[in-house]
Formats: sequence, structure tokens, C-alpha cells
Amino acid sequence: MVKDDLITELKRLRLPAMADNLDVRASQAEEGKLGYLEFTQLLVQDELASRESNSFQKRLKSAGVSNRMTFETFDFEFNNAVFPAQTIRDLASCRFIDQHRNLVLAGPPGIGKSHIAHAVGHEAARRGLDVVVFKTHKLLERLAPDRFSTKKSQILMKRCINAGLLILDDFAFRLYSQQETELLYTLSDERLQEGSIVITSNRPPEDWFSIFPDQIVGGAIMDRLVSGAVKLIVTSGRSFRKEGALRNQISEPAA
Repeated sequence: MVKDDLITELKRLRLPAMADNLDVRASQAEEGKLGYLEFTQLLVQDELASRESNSFQKRLKSAGVSNRMTFETFDFEFNNAVFPAQTIRDLASCRFIDQHRNLVLAGPPGIGKSHIAHAVGHEAARRGLDVVVFKTHKLLERLAPDRFSTKKSQILMKRCINAGLLILDDFAFRLYSQQETELLYTLSDERLQEGSIVITSNRPPEDWFSIFPDQIVGGAIMDRLVSGAVKLIVTSGRSFRKEGALRNQISEPAA
């Protein structure tokens, strides 16, 4: 049959979405009396949509972005007092990324900083950007040549520098070595005014100086990460983890 041959040929041409939607689009064309060009356009749109979806999923997987932490799953009312909904929705626009500005999210544990950071990563990936997400200390461990393959470290460093968005979660979680400090300087300097960095931290930026062994290099890092950045720095907030655990305990039936 012509249809079967066409489906086989479309798959050979690596146009699987066109092949999968051929029956549906042919029926629509017949019922709506579509012309050849309209029919072809619909099939091409199916293929483009499929490829964009597949590309998006690959970007998410490569980025390390959590599938659970999106703006669709974010509770905008829970911590509205410290993270106003309008402010968070503005971050979802990724305007700060277009402006090559950094984003600093600092405050107590459990208030939603990582969720916001990962959700921004989702939005950036949807816009076609290559996103890289790491716990800061784990990234530094992988970038250190004496702890990891030198070639792999170099490839990872290049990817972090060139990514459309770099997300450093749990920044200033511990003291950094001289080597790690220099790696952070390289990252922050290479991305300055070229690409955005999202930073989450349980400490406010003024406390970051103490984590660097070299105050001069540390000051240079601070200048590149914080100066001109969009800042959401809070000193209090409700904990999703604590209140979520409490709700779960209340909802559990008594033994």
C-alpha cells in the first residue's frame, strides 16, 4: 500500500513524528478539505514539535535539573512573605538571563531556594539554553584535576563556562581550599557579563568571605558573583521540609 510505503520511507528519513501522525493528519485533511500544502505543513509541524520536545528532555537530563522542582509545582503562597509571588514569577521570565545578570538566593534551609533555582533551570531549558546544575562542593570536587580525570575536568569546566545557565546550589556550604577558590574564580570570571549564574546559599553573601583561604581571590569572586546580581536574601521563612513532615505526621493514622 502507498500509505505503508510512505510510513516506511518517512522513518528511513528519520521523520518518525510525521510517520506516526500520518493517519490522523490524512483524516483531518479529508474531513476539512485541506490543500496539499496545508496537509504537508501540519505534518512538518508535528515533526518540529516532536524534535523540540525530545531536545528539551535531553537538555533537562543533561543539565541535572530536578523534574519535581518546576514553577508548576511551586507553592507561591507558602512563603509569599519572603518570596513575593510577583518577584518569583518575574524570575520565571528569565529576563535576568537575557541581561547576563546573576541571581543570588540566600536564606535559611528548606524555604524553597533550590526549588526556585531548579525551576529557573527548567524555564531556561525550555528556551533552548544549555543548563548545568551542581551542588557547588560536588562540582569543585569534579573539577579538581587531582581528584578526577584531568581530561574530564577540562571538558566539564568548558561546559560550565559555555553553558547558557550555570546553577550552583548550596554555595558556601563549607570552607573551600585554595585550589577550589581558584576554580571558582575562573568560573565567575569567564562567565562575567557572558552568562548567568544562579547561586543558592544558606548564608548571606557577607558571610561568604570566611569560606575562602585567600581573601583577595575571595573578594574578586564575590565581586563577580554578587555585584549587579538580582538578589533575594532573606533571614527567615517557613520550611517546606519541616512543615511538610509535620503535616505528614498529622495525616498518618494512629497506630
